[in-house]
Amino acid sequence: MIVGIAPMLAAASTAPHKLVRKTDALDFRFEWPGEAAAIPKLDLQLYNEAKRDLGQAQKKAQEDQTAARQQKREFHQHSFSLQWRSVGNSPRLLSLTNQLGTFTGGAHPNTSFGSLLWDRRSGKEIAVSALFLRSEAFGAVMRARYCAALTAERANRRQREKLGGEFDQCPKFGDLAIAPVDRNNNKRLDTIDFIASPYTAGPYAEGEYEISLPVTSELIRGIRPEYRDSFERQRQ
Repeated sequence: MIVGIAPMLAAASTAPHKLVRKTDALDFRFEWPGEAAAIPKLDLQLYNEAKRDLGQAQKKAQEDQTAARQQKREFHQHSFSLQWRSVGNSPRLLSLTNQLGTFTGGAHPNTSFGSLLWDRRSGKEIAVSALFLRSEAFGAVMRARYCAALTAERANRRQREKLGGEFDQCPKFGDLAIAPVDRNNNKRLDTIDFIASPYTAGPYAEGEYEISLPVTSELIRGIRPEYRDSFERQRQ
């Protein structure tokens, strides 16, 4: 039984939207904030993603429930919870991050993180690298800074113990959720957040790694002129 589906309201609405369903097999929740719901095209995109994820989660849960019955083993209700939130909202750009929690009957639940950057003027989702005059400019400015900050955070958590292998390497930017953030809520983006989900930068027990780096004058110089007004150098 569907216990709650927020209506697809007009663009002027700022109410959050959500798709919720709870059965014996599955506890499902997908939410997105009013800032995203107020953009009709983005609202529809997220609603379609919610319906897709619901269908996939239902199928897996029902198959596992049937198998448990046939194998005479205990079935544990599956869960899916994805929540988008607004972390930066300039007149031109809307920056969102999400946290996804799932449980499919295994040893433990899983958590992952994602991001989305929406360009209101072009009416579409864009990559962070698309903000720059050269696609490689973002990595050129931020890569060394990110890797150094991650190394320091790993050393702090591990008491300088090295695990070896991939968990001592710096993840590719493509494996991270990367989001421009407005820390002081003045409609200009002043921070770049890099979120590595569990297993991306370290083992599950270490959880996620979130590294926040300030927007600098050097970074702004590399941004396309039409996007520069959305950013400001973070005051140190």
